[in-house]
Order: sequence, then structure tokens, then C-alpha cells
Amino acid sequence: MDNLVIKNATLCDTHHERVGDVQIKGGKIVKIADRLDGKNCFDASGLYLLPSLIDLNITPQDYHQPSLEKLQEKALKGGVGSLFLCPKNDLSYYEFIQLFNQQSKIDFLCGINPFINEDKVGDIARLKDLGGESLAFCSCLSNNTLRCLYQYAQMLQIPCMCLAKDHELSNGVSVESEMTYKMGLSQIPPYFQEIELAKIGKIASYFEVPTLLRSVNEVRVIEDAFDNPCLQTEVSIHHLILDENAIKGYNTWAKLFPPLNTCKNKEQMQGHLHQITMLTSLHQEFPKHQKEQTFEDANCGVNCLEFYFSLLYTKLVREGLLTLKQLVEKTSYMQAQLLKLKRGRIKEGYDANLILVDLQSSFKLEHSLYAQELLGKVVATITPKTSCIDLVEGI
Repeated sequence: MDNLVIKNATLCDTHHERVGDVQIKGGKIVKIADRLDGKNCFDASGLYLLPSLIDLNITPQDYHQPSLEKLQEKALKGGVGSLFLCPKNDLSYYEFIQLFNQQSKIDFLCGINPFINEDKVGDIARLKDLGGESLAFCSCLSNNTLRCLYQYAQMLQIPCMCLAKDHELSNGVSVESEMTYKMGLSQIPPYFQEIELAKIGKIASYFEVPTLLRSVNEVRVIEDAFDNPCLQTEVSIHHLILDENAIKGYNTWAKLFPPLNTCKNKEQMQGHLHQITMLTSLHQEFPKHQKEQTFEDANCGVNCLEFYFSLLYTKLVREGLLTLKQLVEKTSYMQAQLLKLKRGRIKEGYDANLILVDLQSSFKLEHSLYAQELLGKVVATITPKTSCIDLVEGI
């Protein structure tokens, strides 16, 4: 189906919201108007047409085809059209993902893991040629290594993504608080991210390389980054709606990195939502037994990709923390801008990477962290690869 017309949907992106028709051809949005006609029409009355979400912080169980196919199914249910992965510095991984993308419905974007081992930089230019979109690394590198990576990024004109880590300060499993002290858990001090990411901000500014600070959970980092034109921040939905109380009883399903913060910090993060550049699901795939261990030994991460949009809409839009247009900006438009993709907008000439959602539809979710009713159901997806409507089965 190479010429599709979506009729009567409410079109919403970061720039506008209106009822209209959209014509899609060759994987592109070719026309937006009223009363468009065509052989292949889909009546979307009562539904919202939004840009597909782009998630830049996904950890698969492995990089084999069955795992990526499973990840794709969850992404389609959750309204995500592009996933950012960061495999090992091995050409075979990048070549496989490039091949897999030829038959997948969504796009698997590749980050560049710059290291062959802990201290040897690999062939970054070659990995970029194989589809690497951005350098991805941790802050706990020597200053000389960071300088080298930023020189590569500047030369290749690609952004950087940095996760705050320190060999000593970030080895805890909980935030520093009275509750976690009483629980006897190893703790991470509240100033850890601020210290680690301050140097990244200085280096990024010197080389003038756009840099995304990943998985931020400290308000001061958000404030400092907002004043630096080279820095952007990424915060997970969980750090905005959950706090350390979720780990009471040593609930390993709420164990994340960085860990969930205090209730006061969560409320401060919500108050700074306008300064946060992007949101992520922080989705991680893992076998169940890796969570069924002692809290210190259990795996970090949460499995939530298949209801990601509904969680965002219910907890942020319906609660009045963001408008729908602001949600689109922080889950699609800004990610596309960082990676220079023609996505994240409903505009002529842009990729037809879209979702149809029923904002009035609800469903009961049974989940280790979110056993509740969620609103906003993804009804269908449209991808540039097919230019057709793919109906989404229920969760």
C-alpha cells in the first residue's frame, strides 16, 4: 500500500494540533489538507495521529534476531518507532543490525561504542559508516580519553551521549537517604552526577559538540545543563513518577540505575520538566531470575516498553504535568533533532513514522511496578518502510 490517506484524525505534534487528513506515499508525508481522497483510505475519526516515539536508552537482552524481533513487538505496542541501541565495538554487530533493519518494521538506531576494551579506542569512523548515529560512553574515562572521543565527534559531526558513572561513587544500589540507610543498602551520594557531568559540560562546550546527558536523576544537573547550549538532558519516566518508596520490602523490580530518588527530589524533577530535553522508558530486557535475587545482586532495569506511551500519557498529560504537544516534543521531536532525522513532526516531506492513539481508551495493566489502569491506547502504527496501517494487538 504505497498511497495511503489517513482521514479525520486529530493531528498533533510539537507545533500544532488540528483535525485533518494526511496523505502518505513512498514512506513520506506528501500532503496535509482537508477532505483528501485516495484508493487506500483509513478513517481515523476520534483518534489522534502523533509522531512515533523515539527512545534513546534501550538495553536488549542480546543482539540476536529473536531478541530484536521481541523488542520490536513491544515497541510497536508502546508507540515507539525508533530504538537506539549501543552494541559492542564489533563490526559484525553493526552489520547485522544494518541487515536486520532492511526487514524490520521499526528502525533500530545504532550508537557507537568507542572501545574494543576498556582502554583501546576502536574504529569509530568505520562504525559511523555502518550506521552509528552517536558516540555513547560513560563519564568515568580519563580526561585524555574524553578529549580523544570529542575530537572524533567533532571531526565526524556526530553528537555524544554520556552516562554518569564513577568507579567508587556510583557503586551503590540506592540513593543516600534515611530510608535506605535503615534498609542497610549501599548508597550513592546526591552530588555524584553533578560532579561527573560538570567536566562533560566543559569538554562539550570547548569542542562545541551536542551532548546528551543520559539517565539524569539530579535536579542540579538539569539546571546546569539548561544553561549550556551544548548540553541536553534525558530523564526516565520512572524517575518522574516513582520514588525510593517503591523499593520498600527490597522490591528488586524497582531497582534502577541511577536509583529512584527521594519523594522530595521526584517532586523537584517534576517542577523542572520544562527544562528536561527528552524522556526515555529506560527499558531493559532480562530473564526473570535476574530480578529474583537479593537487592544488592539483582539486575537493574525495568521492562515497560510495550505500554510506554500509555504510561507517559496517563502519568504526565492526564496529571497536568505536560500538554500532549510537550510530550511529543520530549519523546520524539528533540530526539530526531539530536540525530538529524526527518521525524518527530507531522509535516510534508517528513518520514511517515506515526502512531494512531485512542486517548479515551483504557486498559488494566498487571505489572510489577504499575499494576493499575492506564489511559491512551496505541491503535495502529505507520512506518516509512511499509506506508500502511498496522493495527496493534492488545497488551
